[in-house]
Amino acid sequence: MITLLVALATLTGALYFYFLHQSRYFARRGMPFVPPASLIFGNSFEMFRKNEPRILKFRDWTKKYGKTYGIKEGATNLIVTSDLEIVNEVFVKQFDNFYSRKGAILGPNVDTEPRIHLFLARGARWKRLRNISAPSFSIASLKKIRPIVEDSVLNMVKIMEERHLGGEQFNIHDFYCEYTMDTIGRLVMGQKESLYFNNPKVPLIKQMFMRDFDLPIVHLRYAFPWITPVLRKILLNVRNHLTAGFMHLRKEIQDAVEERMRTRCEHKELNPSSTDVSDFIDLFLNAYEDEQEVGVHGEEFKLSEAKVSKSLTIDEVISQAFVFILAGFDTTANALAYTSWLLACNPSVMRKCQEEIEDVCGEEDREVGTRDGRGSNPAVMRKCQEEIEDVCGEESISYEDINNLRYLEATCKETLRFYPLGAFANSRTDIAVDTFTLHFDEAIWGEDAKEFKPEREDTKEFGPERWLEDRKVQQAAYLPFGAGPRICIGMRLAMMEEKMALAHLLRRFDFLKGTEDAELKVHGALTLTPVEVPIRIVKRQ
Repeated sequence: MITLLVALATLTGALYFYFLHQSRYFARRGMPFVPPASLIFGNSFEMFRKNEPRILKFRDWTKKYGKTYGIKEGATNLIVTSDLEIVNEVFVKQFDNFYSRKGAILGPNVDTEPRIHLFLARGARWKRLRNISAPSFSIASLKKIRPIVEDSVLNMVKIMEERHLGGEQFNIHDFYCEYTMDTIGRLVMGQKESLYFNNPKVPLIKQMFMRDFDLPIVHLRYAFPWITPVLRKILLNVRNHLTAGFMHLRKEIQDAVEERMRTRCEHKELNPSSTDVSDFIDLFLNAYEDEQEVGVHGEEFKLSEAKVSKSLTIDEVISQAFVFILAGFDTTANALAYTSWLLACNPSVMRKCQEEIEDVCGEEDREVGTRDGRGSNPAVMRKCQEEIEDVCGEESISYEDINNLRYLEATCKETLRFYPLGAFANSRTDIAVDTFTLHFDEAIWGEDAKEFKPEREDTKEFGPERWLEDRKVQQAAYLPFGAGPRICIGMRLAMMEEKMALAHLLRRFDFLKGTEDAELKVHGALTLTPVEVPIRIVKRQ
């Protein structure tokens, strides 16, 4: 008994001095830091509250402790910075040394777990997954899937007009969630038709993004990171709200992948080539291989020099489809919601967007042949027009037209400066970026940094008239999609989806705030999601 008590006392004393030593990490280096609220849990209790998003906490702490400071995620020392030079070094110049994102909450071992997706992967595995996925987001691929995106948009516009035109305020964010899930379901999972307001995946994935991580098990994971595998195993084997949606969606995707594999085995003559896939599952299955080495690399490993194969395991096929659904749902829906709100609050900007859409996408400009040299052959032009009208309707907007909506794109980019959706992902190992402070830094954006201005009269040394001039924002100063080699692979698709939706909506409607005193509130333990976006739509004036 005495021996046991001595052992317990020794263990307790060792843990106490360990946490005491860890708590003084930044002080020993003369670096500013947020005082830990707890010796064991550090600042953990302040960082996972759904109603106080951590990316806004970073902004508040920066005002108090400066551009670069330390915080304690339990036993982990985390550096937070909005210093552009440091961000540039970490994300771009020294990518070989900082190629890994911070680990997910109660996430798997990214080096040994078989089911790892592009977002979490690191090292040669990340490079392999990136190389395999990249072709699906090329300009050629986006042109091929544009009709699917547009069809989803037109269905959304029709329902929104029937339910809300000229009526009372409604939460437009709900429509955008349906739209992005409809689009990504058709692009990733082979969904054959629109399922607006009848798609069981929408509430499921919404719940996944709105999970509350301010829980004892999460704080224990950060205080004692070495027990993460045990806690993760418990969560995956005991029904709970943290993993219920995750497990359900993963099972659906696994069933879809296995069913597609059976179909391909039974009808090999119908298997699509790499240039003719029907959705992302086919794309990934074309790269499928029974076995794939995913081991850990030594200290001398250089990512830039790594040679990788272009094959996937079945677990990776499932994981890739899983993360593409999640990433394609939340970010674009939120971006559209914030843009609609800011347009309602800035009618002059909305008018300029509408004028540009009329100018670029008007009936004369929509005629096939006026842009591609076929105008001299009326028969060919008419055949192309008939095909487009048959597939997409007379109101179709081409990929080229979408690409030419420069002011609308500037508006979308300015929205993402105000609401950087991917801010939670702007991290490398134990370094996180305070994206909000960076996006409102007057030294980068000018004295009007807090004003919503897609364009500026004063270009001087600051940003590119915010966006419209052929000048670039300083590298790594704008991070809605990250920066460096790990910049969001779906950035082009997200922008095409957003511009296509806004172009069709603004052709028909004006956005108005629900009421004059309506406000926009946000929440989310990790991502920044609007609680509600109260909008009214009326016919164009």
